[in-house]
Amino acid sequence: MTVATQFDLVLRVLIAGACGFAIGYERNARAKTAGLRTHIIIIMGAALMMIVSKYGFIDLLGDKGIGLDPSRIAAQIVSGIGFIGAGTIIVKHDDVNGLTTATGLWTTAGIGMAIGARMFVVGVTATLLVLATQVMLNRDLSWLHLPKTSEVRLSIQPGSHNISAVQDALQKKEIDVTKLRVRKMDTEVIVKMKLQFVASLDNVALTRIFEAIPEIREIEIY
Repeated sequence: MTVATQFDLVLRVLIAGACGFAIGYERNARAKTAGLRTHIIIIMGAALMMIVSKYGFIDLLGDKGIGLDPSRIAAQIVSGIGFIGAGTIIVKHDDVNGLTTATGLWTTAGIGMAIGARMFVVGVTATLLVLATQVMLNRDLSWLHLPKTSEVRLSIQPGSHNISAVQDALQKKEIDVTKLRVRKMDTEVIVKMKLQFVASLDNVALTRIFEAIPEIREIEIY
């Protein structure tokens, strides 16, 4: 392999790093689990492994009894990134966080593979599409009328009618209770709810609704 060829391969890794920087910068700005360094290292690693998969064994071509499948290393990248992505997924209070970060890492690795295979237009275009998706869909989308969800933990005074009072107050505000869990104790009743409501209603307005219900002692909104 000539020096010129190797410089071409190094250029691919650098272009992949630039694409990883763009995606990682956006994730870092939003304080996500996987940020700038993670995306850069993953995308350059994927590009490097793709290059090795295609050219690393070129000196063995033509030897008797040796058969090469250049797609094998590339296939292992896809499954290997899955383990890294799984580490960014956090389950808390029956709610799953980090799926976007995990899928972003998986796609970033795919972009690195594309650039490593010298598919520059595809890799750069995919980078722009990922950025557009992450940036545009993090803005105010109330015009789409998409419902929002929140998980709430309430401490209520003992009494079965008190839970009904909370549900009635939510129903009047057109807030749907999609999940309900009640734990009764001697001094209080712990209610965990998953709520679905219109996008124009935020957690501040939600807190005010609960504060107006005298039976509620404590409010936690996740």
